[in-house]
Amino acid sequence: MTANKHTATAVAALAAMAGVCGIPAMALAQPGDIAKLEATVAAYERDVTVLRSREVLENLQASYGYYMDKGLWKQASALFTSAATFEFGQRGVYVGRSRIVKEMADLFGPEGLRAGRLNNYMMLQPIIDVAPDNRTAKARWRSDIEVASDGKGQWGEGEYENEYVNDHGVWKISKLHFYITVMADYDKGWRDAPIPMEGPSTHFPPDRPPTEVYKSLPEVYLPAYHYKNPVTGTPADITATPEPLGGNAAPELTQVWNAARALGHRIDLLKAHAAIEKVQRAYGYYVDKAMWPDVADLYQPDGTLEIGGRGVFIGKQRVLEYLVTGLGPIGPQQGQIINHQQFQGIVDVAPDGKTAKGRWTAFVMGAGGWGDVTYENEYVQEDGIWKIHKLRAPFNMYTSYKEGWEFVATPHTRPDSFLPPPDLPPTVISLTYPSFYVEPYHYVNPVTQKPMPKPNPAAGGMAPMR
Repeated sequence: MTANKHTATAVAALAAMAGVCGIPAMALAQPGDIAKLEATVAAYERDVTVLRSREVLENLQASYGYYMDKGLWKQASALFTSAATFEFGQRGVYVGRSRIVKEMADLFGPEGLRAGRLNNYMMLQPIIDVAPDNRTAKARWRSDIEVASDGKGQWGEGEYENEYVNDHGVWKISKLHFYITVMADYDKGWRDAPIPMEGPSTHFPPDRPPTEVYKSLPEVYLPAYHYKNPVTGTPADITATPEPLGGNAAPELTQVWNAARALGHRIDLLKAHAAIEKVQRAYGYYVDKAMWPDVADLYQPDGTLEIGGRGVFIGKQRVLEYLVTGLGPIGPQQGQIINHQQFQGIVDVAPDGKTAKGRWTAFVMGAGGWGDVTYENEYVQEDGIWKIHKLRAPFNMYTSYKEGWEFVATPHTRPDSFLPPPDLPPTVISLTYPSFYVEPYHYVNPVTQKPMPKPNPAAGGMAPMR
């Protein structure tokens, strides 16, 4: 957030500098020089405005989640436009702020939490797309759900496809649509005891029926993505280099022009950061629903994939072969859950804006188990499009849901454990819990600026299970 605010300040400073320097320089400037600089500043202001709106929208949706957590329906509904729509699972569509606040109370209970009630709806993994005119936006989010009432706990997961409007400079939710993937009793889990969704309320009927009819786990449904594939379906978005000034431009104007070039590069680096986050988060959403061609399309043609101890697969076609042969058919399958939730990203773009590295963690939900993965990835920019160059994801832990990591853990995955065979053996033999492995950090300590020590070559010591 701070980087974007600093860039906005720099844009304002550049505009002021152009204005101040332009006054004495008018006599020596080419007729179009001032116009070129003004156009450049205007373009930068538009770019920074959109970048800033993404941050505001993240805060808006996060605020919704925090209000939901504590049962503050009035505060949550105040985030909506007066004519907004609210649709939760299969309960139908509620229209207008006054109807939304009543539906929240009917669905979740009276205003404010009481003893014994839990209502956590985490707002995670955003993919936010702001319209070029900065008036509307769309976003996909994920919620991990923890709820409890009267001593009975449940948890689950689902996705949002939301819409927003900029109402005279204030972003508001115009459409909230939450798709439930699974809800289950906490003690039994999503494989053995998934809970069917509720239909429309008879106590407080909706204004309209559900816009889409579907069922949660063990059925599987794919909510439409509001965005195209970030690699194959998205045009390049590079800040234009300011047009060169005339040959006899005043030194003051040349100074402003050079500052403009530097500022444009900084804006490009911010755009690159956002684009890489979108690529990685889209990767997670595509894996969730076994959209293997979309996953493979996120890769550079000679990109590599290395997950667990399976070895290295080279090139988009081999990545796709690994996904289809090793992990199952393309598309959602009944009873299937393979969520790979992408969190905690640390993205560092190289100063030249051509390569980047990113560290992520994934919370994995499988049909009978769950686990945690650390990614250390590399990305490359080709013709203005960011792509995955190397994806490396050693597991930290994987266990069955029923027994849990206290008693059971899946050992390190062997290259010969299932087809297809890799192109290369694993780059490192890493051990999973109850042992441990530290994937090398691509970044230095952000405070001390010192590099992290190299991990123990032994990848940790074995720890006995109980």
